[in-house]
Amino acid sequence: MRFILSSLLLCFIACQSYTPLKSEWKTVGDTEVFYAAVSAKASQQAIESGSLAMRRSTCLNATNLLSTSPRLTSILLEQESVQLDEVETKDLGRLISAHKIKPKQDSCQSENSGYFFASPAWENCQCLYTIEYPGGRKQFRQDLTQIK
Repeated sequence: MRFILSSLLLCFIACQSYTPLKSEWKTVGDTEVFYAAVSAKASQQAIESGSLAMRRSTCLNATNLLSTSPRLTSILLEQESVQLDEVETKDLGRLISAHKIKPKQDSCQSENSGYFFASPAWENCQCLYTIEYPGGRKQFRQDLTQIK
C-alpha cells in the first residue's frame, strides 16, 4: 500500500512540474524588458526518429524562427490588449525593425502536452525571449499611439 501511495505522490509531483512561461514586461535594473513566451513543435522527422536530442534541437530551432517573425509583434500587442489593422501592424513592424531589436533567448523548457504520464520530452517546447524595446513599455505605448 505504501508503494502505491508513494508512486501516486511521485507521479502527481512529476506531472505538476510544468509551469507555462508567460509573456510580460519586467523591470531589470533601470530598464523595462519584455519577456515573450514562444511555443513551438519539434519536426515530424525528429518526433518519429525517437531521438531526444533531435526533438530538442528542432523544437528550439522552431522557436528561434518564430522569435524573429511577426509573432513577436503580435505577442507585444496582445500584452497591451491592442488590435491594429493590417497597415498599422506593418507600420509597427517597420518601426520595430528600425529599432533593430534582437530578441535574446533567455530560457527554454519542454512543454507538457497534458498527458497523465509525461509525453515524450521536447515534442513541444516553450522558450522565453527578452526584448529590450528602446524606452521600455512607456515608449512602446507612445509608438502605438502614433501608429493608430
